[in-house]
Amino acid sequence: MDDVLKRLADLPLPVELDRLDDAILAGLAARQGEERATSRLLSAAAVLALGVGYAGGSILPTPATAADHRLVITETALAPSTLLDFL
Repeated sequence: MDDVLKRLADLPLPVELDRLDDAILAGLAARQGEERATSRLLSAAAVLALGVGYAGGSILPTPATAADHRLVITETALAPSTLLDFL
C-alpha cells in the first residue's frame, strides 16, 4: 500500500485540478449574487405588502364596529334548544 501511494504521489497532477479552483470560486460568486437578488426581492415584497396594507386600511371611511350582539334565530323554530343561545 505504501508503494502505491508513493507512486501516486510521484505522478503529475491532472490539468483539470488546476481549473477546479476557478470553477469553485465562480460558482460561489454566482451563488452570492443570487442570494443578494433574493434578499432584494424579499425586501421589495415586504415594502409592497406594507404599502398595500396601509393603503387598504386608509381607504375605509369609518372604523369598523361590532355587529349587534342579539341574533334573530335564537328564539325561533330554527333553534330547537336553548343551548344554542350562545350570544
